[in-house]
Amino acid sequence: MSDPTPAAPGRFAVALALGGNARVMVATLPNQADEIRSRHGLDRAATVLAAEGLVASVLLSAHIKGEERMTVQVVSEHPPFTFSADVDAVGTLRARFAPAQRLMPTKRFTGMLVAMKSLGAHELYRGVSPITEESFEQALARFLKQSQQTDARVRVLCRLDKEGHVRFAAGMLVERLPGATPEEFAAAFDEAMAPGNGDAAKQAKDFEALMTAFAMGQVAGAPVELLGFQDFVFRCTCTKERVSGMLRALGLEELQAIKAEQGAAEITCNFCNERYEFDSGALDAIMSGLPPAS
Repeated sequence: MSDPTPAAPGRFAVALALGGNARVMVATLPNQADEIRSRHGLDRAATVLAAEGLVASVLLSAHIKGEERMTVQVVSEHPPFTFSADVDAVGTLRARFAPAQRLMPTKRFTGMLVAMKSLGAHELYRGVSPITEESFEQALARFLKQSQQTDARVRVLCRLDKEGHVRFAAGMLVERLPGATPEEFAAAFDEAMAPGNGDAAKQAKDFEALMTAFAMGQVAGAPVELLGFQDFVFRCTCTKERVSGMLRALGLEELQAIKAEQGAAEITCNFCNERYEFDSGALDAIMSGLPPAS
């Protein structure tokens, strides 16, 4: 039997608008958001939050380069959930959301957003922003204003089909560059990027029209200059070899106890939900050569 056809990659695009005085960043990630739903068994409410969190994370990663990585973590107190995502500069991402079910059906939450840029084990930047009864869209706008002093307008939206699969997951971030005054920037983008009031269907329709216009080379009625794009795929960094190394780091005494009590070991990756099983023989192989406990 042949392998299933890989899901189409997501896309992150960067363009200039307002005569080169505004930077436009657009992320479209429906298949990658739906993979998170599938891997973690998320219900509809959790899926929407996870998808919008993923889009917001990719938008936040816009300025990483080389081997840098952006990690975004959200801890919500009401409703209670955690979200985390890793995004790198070469187009791979992974994310997790918990709990999978029984969330309050709301896109607004109260908690804390933390964004960290790192290079290997070295942390280059950390920003923290509170979230008070806000959506991921509003939380990202607040973070950019408070933690990065960035004058920006943000839209983020996820829509599901009747079966709860992700049909649409996208976001747009427009940043003011030094060549435009705050007044010029607001006049150009406030109306076009406004989230709307109350009517969720109208908000979704307006945002999808905004994304369609961008695909046709316009934002806020003016042409944009596409600078480039990056494809994104869901890919976890876990491997059986890495998990073996984690077990080996437990030491001989701990591994012997695991074998005596359980006969085997099973490790599940938090990000991708992949399960790695180590039977008695595999544990023996890992323990071989380990020094005895001191």
